[in-house]
Amino acid sequence: MNWFFIALAAPFLWALVNIADNYLVSRFSQKEKERSSGALALFASVVGIFIAFTIWVFMPNVFNIPFLDKTLLTLAGALTIVWILMYLFALEIEDTSAVVPWFLAIPITGYILGYFFLGETLSFQQLVGSSVIFSGLIIISIDFSGEKKKFKHKPALYMLCASIAVATSGIIFKYVTIEGNFWVSSFWEYLGVSLTGILIYLLVPHYRANFHQMNKTGGFKILVLNVVTELMSISGNLLTNLALLLAPVTMVYLVGSFQPAIVLFLTIVGTKFFPHIVKENISKKALMPKVIAIVLMTIGSMLLLI
Repeated sequence: MNWFFIALAAPFLWALVNIADNYLVSRFSQKEKERSSGALALFASVVGIFIAFTIWVFMPNVFNIPFLDKTLLTLAGALTIVWILMYLFALEIEDTSAVVPWFLAIPITGYILGYFFLGETLSFQQLVGSSVIFSGLIIISIDFSGEKKKFKHKPALYMLCASIAVATSGIIFKYVTIEGNFWVSSFWEYLGVSLTGILIYLLVPHYRANFHQMNKTGGFKILVLNVVTELMSISGNLLTNLALLLAPVTMVYLVGSFQPAIVLFLTIVGTKFFPHIVKENISKKALMPKVIAIVLMTIGSMLLLI
């Protein structure tokens, strides 16, 4: 069962990234101004420049691919910035443990896109699994705190857009990348991340001003955290690839679906012992819908993958 712990390490690292993202948003965004955390994405663009440059140093043949492939991979990088922005906007107004489960909708979004653009079809079991996941998403998007239940449409809309952007970016990357060309494709994707950040900096004065303000108040800390989280994300991807060599693909991806549960556990522990890093409502009334939703979505993921 060594593969299990290798596979489990990946969602654990990604969950830590989610906690770090929540910290950055709560610490450096202006909560009174909606969508003020967008400038944090510019720091991800800065990291993208360093990663693209590093890949180019070790693989100077990155330019030896067709122009169309370069364009598509750059677009995939731009979509990466789009989903990061949507994700950060959702973190501004919703708990991390209620935002992260939305990433389990990415396979469903990928299936839908594959149906329309690649001619793929869903089996009955996959349709049932998708329905179960969406049921969990509906539950986790309902506010049960007041007398009247209400649907939290803004974070749901942000994360739906993020899921579509992630799925589209992934399809483009997979479509363009051929065997042995991973790092070449990664170069162009990170270049797209960097160029999109530069365009946002030049064309959106609000984010440019926020970026400068964040640099004054904690620029080095933000940059270091972005570097660390990016390295953790890459490490998670590499661990997943290693686990895929040791176990069936479906089992590895099923372990990856535990990420929302890990995030929920970390937010509970963090709220109790490290409230300066993460703080959420962990009352029984707030936790039970999340637990039920995450259990449902994990079952749905099993139906999708097995």
